[in-house]
Amino acid sequence: MMRISEKHIKALRRAESVDQVKSALASAIQLELATIPVYLTGLFSLKQNANREAGALVQSVVVEEMLHMTLVCNTLIAIGGRPEITAAGQGLYYPGPLPLNINDGLQVSLKALTPEQTESVFMAIEKPDYDGVLPGEDVEAAPASVPGEYASIGDFYKAIGEALARLVESGEPVFDEPKLEEQVDVSRWFPPITRLVRSEKYDGKVSDLASAEAALGVIVVQGEGAQEGEGFTPIDSTDGAYAHYFKFGEIFYGKRLIENPSAPSGWSYAGEQVPLNEDMVFDLLPNAALSDYQSGSAAFYAAQQFYGCYLRLLETLDTVFHGKPDKLNDALGLMYEMKLVAQQVTRNPAGAAHPNRIAAPPFMLTHVQPKIGQGVN
Repeated sequence: MMRISEKHIKALRRAESVDQVKSALASAIQLELATIPVYLTGLFSLKQNANREAGALVQSVVVEEMLHMTLVCNTLIAIGGRPEITAAGQGLYYPGPLPLNINDGLQVSLKALTPEQTESVFMAIEKPDYDGVLPGEDVEAAPASVPGEYASIGDFYKAIGEALARLVESGEPVFDEPKLEEQVDVSRWFPPITRLVRSEKYDGKVSDLASAEAALGVIVVQGEGAQEGEGFTPIDSTDGAYAHYFKFGEIFYGKRLIENPSAPSGWSYAGEQVPLNEDMVFDLLPNAALSDYQSGSAAFYAAQQFYGCYLRLLETLDTVFHGKPDKLNDALGLMYEMKLVAQQVTRNPAGAAHPNRIAAPPFMLTHVQPKIGQGVN
């Protein structure tokens, strides 16, 4: 569960203008975007044709994080905002806390897919806001948050919805010009979302309060799972698959999650094997920046190509959300290109300064926290 400072929730509860909600949604866009390099680094660390089941689980989460960012962008556009993806992406820095996340010490790093990274970072990011027993736990966990200090990302999205509802009720023209033609039809690009919204074709566009609440609800449920009465289910009710935390749990525990009435949570990781052969995972240079590689080396040229492709992806996403939604096809093409270039990067050692490490695709230019708008030479 992404824990954020309670101050962000309080600010939304006091919000008296649409601009304050726009600012919160802009932060949410960067938050959703920030998880993608984390998960992609894990995915790119898998050697070709190895660990396919684990890779498929990570890939499915990456796709849903892209969907979540898209739904937040649609919501921001609907209330008159303008998503700025390049600025958000270039403002990210690893290792460090996620945007809005001044948590209880979680430092998010870009590392290879290992059981330790899966548990300490992937599962820590996605842990549900639930105080009961989760699969894999024998006893009740510590409280999910410290009252008065931290709130979950689910609480944050709920507060956004409540702020929008309050503004609509007060007569503010929140959704008077939703610019539907500029929003992305998610049914064209992402797996169908039918169960939660009870629609044969959910397009993810936001035109009023109800559709905004639906979009934000999809994000929370796919990430955390769904509360059901007094219990909890790991099932993502948008499509019947597991929520992110439990997909990563299958990698960490090495087995599929199945119902188990004798387990404290009613579920246990006791199904078919989900193997993660660490011999078939590259020992990537953690938190790689382009500046880590010696200029003129094969690793540098491959890494430079990757970072340039990443910047083009961010710029293309800006184009998508600045009025040309059909350009999302180009963005998805760039994501495929990034995968191919990442394979070129990982064919190289990281260099003499990093013995026994494999070069990792860089999502940062340098280890100096970047200024917004800083580009690649």
